[in-house]
Amino acid sequence: MRKDHPIDRLVATVEGTVPVSVANSMQALSQQLAGRRQLVLGPPELFDESDVRDGRSLGFVLSIYTARPPWNKEVDRTVDRAHLEDVKELLGEICRISGECHVSFTVGFMGESIGAVDEGRMDESLEVGFIGEWERVLDERDQ
Repeated sequence: MRKDHPIDRLVATVEGTVPVSVANSMQALSQQLAGRRQLVLGPPELFDESDVRDGRSLGFVLSIYTARPPWNKEVDRTVDRAHLEDVKELLGEICRISGECHVSFTVGFMGESIGAVDEGRMDESLEVGFIGEWERVLDERDQ
């Protein structure tokens, strides 16, 4: 990959009030993901921001090399597939926290909302529209 290749960000944020148990689970997950395996651009970053008006914003940011044109032709297949695995691992853990702690997450990519996780499950737009479509494109390229 070129050093100047642009980076997009996948952001998963807890919706509503953040219980202490959720914050603790997310802190533990942040440490686990950092030590579990090598991610393409590093482990997801945990952010915890407080604002007097809006309250607390807690979530993860995962950096991904952009696959938008014209950069899509420069993303190596193995890197793209590794990014997909990074995203699936993060979203799988977010589903676990959502189910165990009964919280919802909103998920955004490239500054736009792309779906949600609620009661431990990804909605259709995440599972089919984002992950499923990404897998389909990679599978087609591999043929």
